[in-house]
Formats: sequence, structure tokens, C-alpha cells
Amino acid sequence: MGLLRYLSFALVDAKPNIILIFTDDQDLHLGSLDHMPILHRELIEKGTQFTNHYATVALCCPSRASLLRGQAAHNTNVTYVNSPGGNYQKFVVARENEDYLPHWLVNAGYNAEYLGKFMNGYTRATYTNAPKGWTHTDLLVDPFTYRYNNVVMSQNGETPISYRGFHQLDVMRVKALDRIDNLAADGKPFYLTIAPSTPHIEEGHTLPTPQTRHKGSAKGLQMSRDGNWNPKDEQQNGKPSWLKELASMNSSIIDRIDDFYRARIAVLQGVDEIIEDVVDRLDKHGILDNTYIIYTSDNGYHLGNHRVSGGKSLPYREDTNMPLIVRGPNVTVGVTSKIPSAHLDFAPTFLEIAGVQQADFLPFLDGRSLVSKWHNSQSKIPTCPLDDTHEIINVEFWGSAGIESPLQDKPHNLGNNSYKTLRIVGEETGYLYSKWCTNETELYDTVADPYELENLAKDPKDDHTRQLLTRLNALLLATKSCADQTCRNPWKLLQPEEGRRGTIVEDESSLTIKCLDQAMDPKYNDFFRDYFPQVAFQECKELQDIENERPYLPENPGLGMKYRNPTDNYHTPGVKNPAKVPGNTEDRGGPDQRNVTLDTIMSKSIKLTKAQLGQAN
Repeated sequence: MGLLRYLSFALVDAKPNIILIFTDDQDLHLGSLDHMPILHRELIEKGTQFTNHYATVALCCPSRASLLRGQAAHNTNVTYVNSPGGNYQKFVVARENEDYLPHWLVNAGYNAEYLGKFMNGYTRATYTNAPKGWTHTDLLVDPFTYRYNNVVMSQNGETPISYRGFHQLDVMRVKALDRIDNLAADGKPFYLTIAPSTPHIEEGHTLPTPQTRHKGSAKGLQMSRDGNWNPKDEQQNGKPSWLKELASMNSSIIDRIDDFYRARIAVLQGVDEIIEDVVDRLDKHGILDNTYIIYTSDNGYHLGNHRVSGGKSLPYREDTNMPLIVRGPNVTVGVTSKIPSAHLDFAPTFLEIAGVQQADFLPFLDGRSLVSKWHNSQSKIPTCPLDDTHEIINVEFWGSAGIESPLQDKPHNLGNNSYKTLRIVGEETGYLYSKWCTNETELYDTVADPYELENLAKDPKDDHTRQLLTRLNALLLATKSCADQTCRNPWKLLQPEEGRRGTIVEDESSLTIKCLDQAMDPKYNDFFRDYFPQVAFQECKELQDIENERPYLPENPGLGMKYRNPTDNYHTPGVKNPAKVPGNTEDRGGPDQRNVTLDTIMSKSIKLTKAQLGQAN
């Protein structure tokens, strides 16, 4: 198993279980959590809500790969949802599926299972090559992943099964409870991901369909018009690339946004039911108090923010700052914490929960364990020096943006959406700094301007802003190709003394500059202005290209290549002319199916035929 030779685990009794409830495209800033009463009752009120948790890529597949490998996307090189940037097939060709989270947890004595959406590109052509390492998988199969009333799943790489007559969320809920029953009976500690595709838009940009028992549950709700929603021309003109081309949204687009908002809230009621039943089932087995339940999403979402009617893929807070709620052993109860974190921190966190010593962590992990932060949640962010707390969050993107609405005109330059971004997340200071593939720059003071509207880099007149830009450029130069320790602390590359500039300083206690506040000392003005070249792109591309994104710090970055296979010109297989797989003739998920059993669901299930799999002669 490749790098598993680095792991030497000692098994201990009563290790905690871990359940990750992992939604798809769920927002933090549009108010979806406000309409999930069970999540509030069972998780937020009985655990900690973290308000500064970020995705390293605001897109499904690369975000999921980053979580599972504990790496930034520039190191996994899974950067998009289809080729050439990446998808499930690229993850496989790179052999990253041979050395990632489930392997490590199984080696630590756990059962490791996955239920639901895995990655984009797990299809009828690739299902037999199921993700490695898991003790059990039951995965949604594309193109049915985003068809709530046409549920098709493959169990452990076997022939996909159609679950006609049921809504995806009911199938997912019942299967999750069955797996908990099996895992509890086995007696070993377990890790289980429950990953519905909710509230992702349905195929063809149609609105997500809730279970029929929840239709109308969001009646009368309206998307908030506050902050950066449909901003004025003078604010939109400060945006880069295709964003500044967007016209103010008209009434038809606005009406659809409200419909979309209500559909998202309604379909999330089925996720609330999953939370309720999972907590109840754990309690019945007597294992609730020894189980971590983590609730988050792969990325956030926007609806009318910055004039984009629907979608993700942008560096702004709506797309990158997601929900994170944690309940479990020794987790602080009833607290809201501002401590920053990112998806790439989950893998080391789960390893520590599993009893793995940090000395035995994989050498390529870019994140850090959050266990101490979960057990000792602080409402405020520590000041400099920050000890082991994030100050800098790296966010990046390659490829085209998506506008998930058929009513809004698409700008001609929608493909120019690659960017490098970092966030400074402090108690009293905060910034969003981006360099786009068009070589336009953004800078927002996220404390004074939380909606990220006034681009300070557009015309930086004051000396403080100009000096700040030099520091943030240096930081971005370090974070855009960081690896392991320099992702956790990029200041290791940014020390001002001769002989230490641009090289990794191993001894953190010897660092002269440990945070942005220290770096802003005027005595470092010449150093940051003169030593570091500007972050730049040669052109906008659909994938990561080393030469296209020079310069780097250090000059020749590894970009994770030591720990993955080359994927140049990899091929994504497909199926030709598959027969139709019928879905439900009418929307399902009525009150009668709230407590449906697995036996009932399985009695109506049908394996796909060879013709439906595209395998017929």
C-alpha cells in the first residue's frame, strides 16, 4: 500500500467512532442551517460550531480529493470535475486511491465505509474499479448522482442497482442506519461517511427535488438581498475577469433565485431526518457518546452574490467558507468558535482520533490535526504568535466557472476563472487576496468589508495598503505550491535574514516573522518589496501547468509528484448508447416512506442490465 510503511499503529480499546455527514454544495452564509432544526438540536447545541472552516477548492471533486488525501489541490493535482483537470479516473490513474484515508484508518484497526457521492466521474464505465481501501462502499453512480428520483448505486464495485419508487435521501437514510447496525454488531471502531448529493442542483440545471413530504416546507422564504447580493455597478466594476462583465440581475433571474433558495431549504429537510435517525440509532446501540459526528459540505454556494445567479467556484466567502459542526467525546458543548480550519485538516484529525501518533503521520499531509481545537474550543482566535492555529488559508482554482441558471447570460470569458488566493483569518484583522489568471489582483479587508465588495488592490493609494500587498504577494508565492510543513506554516519560507530567504527554516522557535502583524513592521519593507517576484500566470488554462504558473517559492516545487503517478493525457472512459434507466414516474418521499425499511427498498430494487450499462453487443 505504498506509503503505509510509514504507519506503525498501536491498537487500543474503545477507540472513538467517526461519522462524517458530508453534504454537497451547502452554504453557510445563505442561511440554510437556520432551517434545519434537528441539526441545531442534536449537533450545534450538543457540540461546537466552527465559523471559519474553508474548502481549499470551491468545487466538488477537487475538494473531496483534498479531504481524503489531506493535501492541497496543487499537490493532489485533482483540480476539476472532469478532464483534463481531474475526476475520479484521474485520482485512480495517479494511484492516489492506493494511499489515502481509508487505508490509514483500516491499518489503525477501524472499519472504514463510504455511502453516497464519492467523486465526480464514478460512472457506469468506472464502477467496477471501486475506490480502494474501504471495508464497504455503496456509491451513487453518475449520471444519476444528481437525479433525486432516479437512484442508482453500486455496492463494492458490483453491478449498479436502481432503487425505483424511492427518493435518494430515503435510500441514503435507510442504508446509513443499516450500516450503523452492522458496524455496531462487528464491535470494531468505525469510520463512516454519509454523503448525499443534497442540496446540489439536479441534472440540466433543474431545481433540487425534495421528498414529497417536504414540498412546500419553505413556502414564503426569500433569498436575502443584503450585502453583496446584486451589487451596484461601482462595486461590481472592481471585480476581475468575467465577473465585471455581469449585468445587474433582472426580475426573472431574481424570481428563479428565490425558487432555488426554497428548493434547497426543502430538500435539506431530508438531511435533517438523516441526522435525527443516525443520532437515535447510535444511542440505541449505546455508542453515541463514543462517536464523533462531523457535519460539513464539500464547498459552499452563492445565489445572486456578486451578481452570479447560482453556483460555486469563486474565492469569496459564500463559496469557500462552509458549515462545520462537531459533536463527540470531549468536544466543547454549545460553543461557536472562530478557530480557522480547512478540509485538508480532516485526515490528520481522524488519524489522531484513531490513535495514530503524529510521528507516524504520512509525510505528504499538508493539514494539521484539529483534535485539540475541538476539545478546547475557543470563541476567539489567538493573537500572534499563533502556536498551532491557522492564520493563512490557501484557496485555489483551475478551469471554467459555472453559472447554474439557464436564465442568466454567460460571459464570453467564463473560462478565465483560474486563480490563486489566500485568506488571513485573525480576530481583529482579515484579508482576502487573489491573483487571477488574467493577472488581475483582488484585496479585501474582510473585517471592515465582510461582503468582499471594495477591491483595495484596484487603486491602492495609501502606503499601508501598498506595503500590505507586498506581504500578501510573498505569502501567496509560498502557499500556491506549499507542501506539508510549509502549508501549515508558510512563514518558514519568508524569513528576512541572509541565508534563510526562500529556504525552509525547520526550527519554528527561531522564526523572526511568525505572523502578518510582525511582517508589517516597516523595517521589512525593502525585503518584501524587492526579494519576491510577483505571483503570475502566463495564460488562463483548464488545468495545473507548472510552467504556466511560474514563479514559485522554492523555485522548483514538488507539487506532490513524489507521492503520485503522472496523469498526463489520462483518459476518462465512457459508455456508448446505454439503454435508458427509468426513474420514478412521480416524485417520491411521502410520509409513508419516512420509516420505510431496507427490506422494502431492496424488494423493489433492480440490477441494471448490460444494455443499461452500455455493455450490450
